[in-house]
Amino acid sequence: MKFRDKVLCANLILLSICLGFAGYLMIYRNFTLAWQSQLEGGIASNNMVQSMVEYELLSRMNNSEGLPEQYLPDIGAKVAGSIHSDGMEFAIRYGEKLVYSTKEELGRVPEKLFQNLEVGGKNYQQKKVRESYYIYVTSCSKVNDRQLNIISRNDAGTAYTLMKQQTAYYRLLSIGMLAATAVVLYILCRYLTRPLEELNRVSEQMADGDYATKAAVNTSDEIGELALKFNRMSDAVAGHMKALEDMVHQREQFVADFTHEIKTPMTAIIGYADTMRSMELPRQDEIMALNYIFSEGQRLETMSKKLFQLIYLNQHEIDKKPLHIPDLVRETGQLLAPFLKEKKIGLDTDIKDAVIEADKELLVTALYNILDNAKKASGENSIIKITGKEEGTERYRLTVTDYGTGMDKEDIAHICDEFYMADKSRSRSEGGAGLGMSLVFLIIKRHDAKLLVESEKGQGTSVHLLFPMKKEND
Repeated sequence: MKFRDKVLCANLILLSICLGFAGYLMIYRNFTLAWQSQLEGGIASNNMVQSMVEYELLSRMNNSEGLPEQYLPDIGAKVAGSIHSDGMEFAIRYGEKLVYSTKEELGRVPEKLFQNLEVGGKNYQQKKVRESYYIYVTSCSKVNDRQLNIISRNDAGTAYTLMKQQTAYYRLLSIGMLAATAVVLYILCRYLTRPLEELNRVSEQMADGDYATKAAVNTSDEIGELALKFNRMSDAVAGHMKALEDMVHQREQFVADFTHEIKTPMTAIIGYADTMRSMELPRQDEIMALNYIFSEGQRLETMSKKLFQLIYLNQHEIDKKPLHIPDLVRETGQLLAPFLKEKKIGLDTDIKDAVIEADKELLVTALYNILDNAKKASGENSIIKITGKEEGTERYRLTVTDYGTGMDKEDIAHICDEFYMADKSRSRSEGGAGLGMSLVFLIIKRHDAKLLVESEKGQGTSVHLLFPMKKEND
């Protein structure tokens, strides 16, 4: 059952209960008032008969001799003849004897009407005779030390007839009201639950893989807020799915690139080793083959070390300590000095002192890779410039600039991808594996810093490292 149908049924049930209860109270109230009115009429009729009987009885007793039981039948007949009231009957009881009755069945009235009945008092009782309802009223007075009871009976069917008519009318009215209400409620439920149906439709599309779909709900109520959060969730899921797809693509690309990178050195190593094993070579050719095997083995070793560093950085926290930027640049420059001297490349530094929180060994590795790439891109007798300065009070910019071959925009966009090399021929000839900048990017990221690369083909490259400054009160 749909939610709107549940709401419709619940409202109809609640409305039916309320209407039934209200109708019962109203009809019962009207019946009680009608019955009370008929009871008052019965008591008034009994009073009237009692007055007429007592008046006639006293008149005869004062004007002639005789006992009351001798006059009462005639008095009863006379009173009955003078009363013109439809539905009213009475009987006269003197002592324990019924002396007059307009109907024979009045002699068989319930004894409860005479219990605890005192002189001047009245008892009444409702009784059903066959299919009719009556109100019995009994009065009591004393004549010659004996009780004189006037028993009157009035028709009470009007109250019950009215109750039946009102019940039937209210039943029809309730059915009509419920039918009309059901139609209105159905329309309202369809209107109010339309946003939920829209959310349901969107959720089905998301379940089918369409994460870009949005819920077109513009209400400002709770459902509108739910739709807004649902759309935000959809954006988040779409973003996560895109990230997962990118991750899967990167892993597939990583495996493909890794396989390709190790294939070349392994092919060279196996080829030269097989040649040396299967035939006698001149000493000069043998040394050349061994040099190829050694250089390719070194390349595989370098690649494995950098891969290990990448994996380690992804899985472990780094230990940060205060580090002076000039010390970092000086130590890295000393490590690279022999290679720069071999290629006749000068290193120009202009470093302003500042302290950052960092892992010294990791930053030396990162700066070494950046300088090594600058060396590879630079020609002989060129210069690599390193500058460092504070930018405000919260950031320090360290920049490495070379004036070598440079890169185009496509190379800049992929420079930090694993195994990506802007100039593959030059990088492989100099022992590169395409992992240096990936390692640099991860090291800089783990230091909460930013890496920016600016380059132009044939003009050179500038690599900017933006570090957060260590605050004095830290």
